[in-house]
Amino acid sequence: MTAMPSPRPFTADDLCRFGRRFGIRYRFPNHSIAGSLQPEAVVAGAVTEFELRPDMRLTDSRLEVLHPYESDSLRPSPLFLVVVLEGQVGVRLGEQHALLNAGSAMTAQLGDRTRLHAIQAPGQRLRTLNLSLGPVTLGTLADDSPALAPLLGGEVPLMHTWQLPDHLLTAAQASLAHERHDPRQSLLLEGLSLQLLAHGLPATAAAPVHPLSPGERQRLEAVRRVLHDAPERPHSLVDLARLAAMSPSTLRSKFRRAYGDSVFGYLKECRLSKARDYLAQGYSVQQTAHLCGYRHATNFATAFRRRFGVPPSALG
Repeated sequence: MTAMPSPRPFTADDLCRFGRRFGIRYRFPNHSIAGSLQPEAVVAGAVTEFELRPDMRLTDSRLEVLHPYESDSLRPSPLFLVVVLEGQVGVRLGEQHALLNAGSAMTAQLGDRTRLHAIQAPGQRLRTLNLSLGPVTLGTLADDSPALAPLLGGEVPLMHTWQLPDHLLTAAQASLAHERHDPRQSLLLEGLSLQLLAHGLPATAAAPVHPLSPGERQRLEAVRRVLHDAPERPHSLVDLARLAAMSPSTLRSKFRRAYGDSVFGYLKECRLSKARDYLAQGYSVQQTAHLCGYRHATNFATAFRRRFGVPPSALG
């Protein structure tokens, strides 16, 4: 177990060193920090790592976020869980994105090209648990519980988000409250981790979903490309459904199945991504809002801050 039990400040340089050790790339939108990695604290708190099995690791982070920062995972993980106990974290994986609030979690597989992007907004107390399981542990669990083998050995859908049951939230808080040197804590934490895993695996009892045909994927890709290439346009569901040769309701369900997001959720992500590029090029907030299809700069500023954790003026 590697621990930082006492609260302490972490500068951008501290986080970068931590990232090199654990395969995380950090970015700091606040240019005064990012440019020089000066000794101003980005977060303050404590991070404790528990190695429960040779390739099963639970990390408990208790932080006060002083400045916004972002992170990208760089190492693959056959199964990875993020649990938010306090505060909120914006996450993106592939084409999917979500805002995890207290009591919510996500499960995913992280590959060499599938990186988890996380955004932490400043001015909040953040308590998270990260659970990473490797192939040895997954193989043992599959041997012990053959009924779980298809789930443990298969691909978890990108950004499988879920809510912690109240009893599991209570169990997490109780397990983490034990002293680090209490010999029972490793058993409590392993039990907690297995419960998190059980609730975090996607259910398979739902009716089978028929795969998309090549023609459907091609038409859906045409819709996605229109949204990506021209997010500033006033797209309507009716027009997009006509492009896909589908009914609006069919487009909604099949677009989400293909890309893991709603039609207009994806459009919003494209607009905000383009907005960040415009701001970096020196465009004003008003100009950027107009160029990205927002009629009112205030609505744009609200959406931008929710997505990236900082107001657009911070990047201008």
